[in-house]
Amino acid sequence: MSTLTPEERAKKLSEGLDYVKDLPGFERGHPHYFKDPMIDHLLEIVLQLGAEMWIIRDRQMVTEHLLTTEGKVTPEMIEAFKPSPEFREKMKAERGTYTRRLYQSLYDGIGPGGEAAFVSGVLKVR
Repeated sequence: MSTLTPEERAKKLSEGLDYVKDLPGFERGHPHYFKDPMIDHLLEIVLQLGAEMWIIRDRQMVTEHLLTTEGKVTPEMIEAFKPSPEFREKMKAERGTYTRRLYQSLYDGIGPGGEAAFVSGVLKVR
């Protein structure tokens, strides 16, 4: 367990990253990746909607699992749910499929790499 404050942790994570200061989107808080700021806003909206949709899908999977295994479901049961290793793997696979389907178009046509670029750019980020 880390005893670092959030500020100390952020500073430690930023060490040795001077080379990224010239990359698009470096500025924290409101990064800019494109010349037209409206495109940045639209991209942010798409990412936020995708995240919200995943939350709904995740909760739906938990709800269906609880209905199948318990015969009933309450909001408290959903919040307290702890997935088994098998169910966790199923959810991870579903998330990968969902993420790939939703965000693959962001990587289409921007150069070589295909699946590898998508995986390193989206799925491996934690």
